[in-house]
Amino acid sequence: MQAWRLNTAQVWRRRSLWLVCVLLTVALFRPHWSLPNRVYDWYFVVDITQSMNVQDYPTAANSLSRLHMAKQSIRQALSALPCGSRVALGLFTERNTVNVVKPVEVCSHFAALDQTVANMDWRMAWAADSFIAHGLYNALEQTPALGKQMRVMFFTDAQQAPPANPTYMPKFAGQPGQVQGYLVGMGQLSPSQIPKLDERNAVAGYWEQEEVQRFGNFGMAETLSVLAMEQGQHDRNGGHGPGNALLSNAHLSALDAGNLQRLATETGLHAVRLAHSGQAADWATSLGMTAWRWADTDLRPCLAMLASGLWLLFVLLTYLHSPWFTRLSRYWRR
Repeated sequence: MQAWRLNTAQVWRRRSLWLVCVLLTVALFRPHWSLPNRVYDWYFVVDITQSMNVQDYPTAANSLSRLHMAKQSIRQALSALPCGSRVALGLFTERNTVNVVKPVEVCSHFAALDQTVANMDWRMAWAADSFIAHGLYNALEQTPALGKQMRVMFFTDAQQAPPANPTYMPKFAGQPGQVQGYLVGMGQLSPSQIPKLDERNAVAGYWEQEEVQRFGNFGMAETLSVLAMEQGQHDRNGGHGPGNALLSNAHLSALDAGNLQRLATETGLHAVRLAHSGQAADWATSLGMTAWRWADTDLRPCLAMLASGLWLLFVLLTYLHSPWFTRLSRYWRR
């Protein structure tokens, strides 16, 4: 009986070692197979208006800008997404969101996606205004065309600049919740000065109240009467005069949490606030944002797990029948 057990153990030792060699050899060829996977499709949109240059994310060494934090968050999210996931990229400024990268598979195009996000810059903006509601609605219109299961993650401080008259604000024409995703609030609640950056991205000064009033020609004022115009409300295509209270703090910037929540409620998105860059990866891979589909899957991790299990079996069978283990087991039985 003892000899039969020993022979059986030797047979399985040889088989396990042979299978380990076979699995490792197959893994060298990087096998892939189409399998049903839990993947994620994301349209990452970044607000690149000048208020996103405010450095109100303190670190041990210095303070980081909102734009830097948004880019860092997206890059970490890209690393967290499983293969088979698809990512599109967009930029927002003035009234429009521009889709700069169509949906591509994240693993095959990781380097290109990561480099594109790293090079996003405020100087890509084609206008200085920030009509955040227009841009968000525009992004939500684009999202279904990018993919049936595409979600949107919109990074912004939600600050309307110049301040808007509610009479002329657009109404959301879509169905709330039809497009799932997150409206990510950037920045602190306390106002900070908006920096002026030079061609080297160095701070050359800060926007002053008088400058903001001079450039406040956003065409959002109502024309009621001559008296109203004299009090600071100019015609629709003119700037607000110095008497308009809307521009009194327009040279400062803070996260507009109220506007963020209002826009999220209108659109059905989740309003969240970014405290650290790792949060975006958690949001991007949350169960509620899952999209199941057949995807090209790398089989090497599975082969490695099988090979590890067989190697463990080989080691156990080797030492369980060794003379020193037999003597040790007899000693324990005493």
